[in-house]
Amino acid sequence: MIRSVAHDFAKARLKTGLSRKEVARRAGVSLTTVSRTESGEMDPTITMLQRLCSALDLRVELSTGPLSEISIAKLSNAFTQEKWGIEIDYLKIRIFVDYVTSRPTIIGDAIAQPPRRSGFDRLDCLLAAIAEKLADDAGIDRPKWCGTVPALGRKFSPPGTPMMIKRAAASAPSQFRKRKIYLSSLEFWRPTDW
Repeated sequence: MIRSVAHDFAKARLKTGLSRKEVARRAGVSLTTVSRTESGEMDPTITMLQRLCSALDLRVELSTGPLSEISIAKLSNAFTQEKWGIEIDYLKIRIFVDYVTSRPTIIGDAIAQPPRRSGFDRLDCLLAAIAEKLADDAGIDRPKWCGTVPALGRKFSPPGTPMMIKRAAASAPSQFRKRKIYLSSLEFWRPTDW
């Protein structure tokens, strides 16, 4: 899977005992290419990945298939158009979060593929924040697609009294606050003592 190429490649190189410089020489690429691939700064093309893996005496296998039924990519339509504006389908998102948090081994796959841009910035930003929090909580790398989704231009808070809004902001996950989304984590995550 492409999202784990950096980790898998670095692990394989260390297992062989080869230096980055030796891998670069064997693959006919620059040392910078090897370093950036291992650090995750660069997603190599399939051809480049084949060259790098060949330098480690490894082959590359690629497979494709339909998206998992449980994928954040399927949430790009988690909204409805109402007379008063667009409404996010929080229930659909809660079901997704609840399902994947109860099965930590699938989190990486469930957030790997980016959702299509919905045309509704608040939803796109919320899905990126959720993917970031899921990744951080699981101790895995954040999906790169999250970095392509900008923070909201202005703060988004749920409707309510000033005290309710203040409480929601105080309990918003850091991943949400960085994107100017001030919703309590309880909107999507069950309490730990549930």
